[in-house]
Amino acid sequence: MSGTAWSLSTQSDRFKIKYGKLADKVFNAGNPITMQISVKNDFVGKSMIEDNPLGFSGSVGSRVLPKSNVGNYANSTITSKKMYATVIVDRESMKASSTTEGAFFKFMDKPVKDAMESFDRNKSRVFFGDGSAVLGRGKGAGPADITGVGSVGSPFVVTFAVDTFFESNWEEKDYVQVVTGITDLGPNAKFLPNAGGAAEGGDTETNLLEVVEVNAATFSVKLVGTSGALATLVGSTDPLPATTAIVMQRSYQGDMSGLRLASSLSKQFDLAVAVEDLYGIPVQRRWRMYYKNVAGPLTTAKINEAAIAIEKRCGKAVTMIACSYEQFTKLLDLSETQKRYTTVSPANPAYKKAQFGFEAVEYMTTTGPVPIIADRMVRPKELWLLNKNYIEFRLRPDGAKWADEDGTVFLRTGNDSYEATYACYGEIFVSPGYHGHMDNLDL
Repeated sequence: MSGTAWSLSTQSDRFKIKYGKLADKVFNAGNPITMQISVKNDFVGKSMIEDNPLGFSGSVGSRVLPKSNVGNYANSTITSKKMYATVIVDRESMKASSTTEGAFFKFMDKPVKDAMESFDRNKSRVFFGDGSAVLGRGKGAGPADITGVGSVGSPFVVTFAVDTFFESNWEEKDYVQVVTGITDLGPNAKFLPNAGGAAEGGDTETNLLEVVEVNAATFSVKLVGTSGALATLVGSTDPLPATTAIVMQRSYQGDMSGLRLASSLSKQFDLAVAVEDLYGIPVQRRWRMYYKNVAGPLTTAKINEAAIAIEKRCGKAVTMIACSYEQFTKLLDLSETQKRYTTVSPANPAYKKAQFGFEAVEYMTTTGPVPIIADRMVRPKELWLLNKNYIEFRLRPDGAKWADEDGTVFLRTGNDSYEATYACYGEIFVSPGYHGHMDNLDL
């Protein structure tokens, strides 16, 4: 294509040829945990309804023929959510790099790679999240006052309590939004984590705040933009209230349903709190996740206890363990004789393990060896015991891809630039009884 005249259609075709496959690989094999989760591009219609067994079907007995009974099934309702990544490219720079494919790809590689890594980072956050898109929530006590005016020279400085600040949720250049009035109550006035609030500015761009600095040492973030909610707190004696949170831009209660949603509902159910349904099914003995507030150190016995409890509940052994880097370090030190190194394979056989080379530690529990994989989106004090066969990404036909329905990947933004959008629509479906969550582990 050397010497080809610049045209938007030519650049779009080049983009799709190279980066279409890259985007597919990122979604299916970009993360050593989520790449093991099966992806089904079969979500059609407004919502998807499936039967879920909540026990054994049929009847059993001895001596005389048992009286038959119907199986215990419940319909889950899955509603589609949206997940995006965007790339903005300057038109002049695109034109300057259009003389050869090599020049064009050299120009595009960096922004596309960064966008894909950011999408994968956000997908992992959503996977371990509770569906609320909350990045950090106030506690109402402890942290310093909010300062600044939201300008470049004097950004808002929001300081969180140590136990409500999670560094991996924050990235410079992300746009975020303030949510106020959180009550932890859903539409039926039952428990739902981080629910009941309202996003400042709604779906407009008026009150979006840019993250300009993250300070892990002081548990604070600096934000530039307009926020009446934050401005009201500046100079007061009140820190960020427990009813207020910072969320990913225009995403409040719009994330796909992550593992923490099932865990939070199950935890409250175990405490005899009335909770919202999970996928339309009331949380109950057969429809809840194993949750354990350890409040102590991680030990081999506690891992085995959790793995056995899960298998006892559902009849299936866990297939992998996801943990924070802090707990991963402790696991390495627990027992040299009970671990070995392995390579994690993606659920899609088209992506060979040798191609990606993600490493994990395989740990021997009483139920057999399972890979242990650290993920930055797992919080420092927790560990997840998962069965990959009972988690699915249910996506719309075509799955995750670059949007090109307008005949081009590149859409003009209104300035002298173009924007490419990578999108997927669907839901994460977690059958809760096959998984476990160990929380409040010692650091």
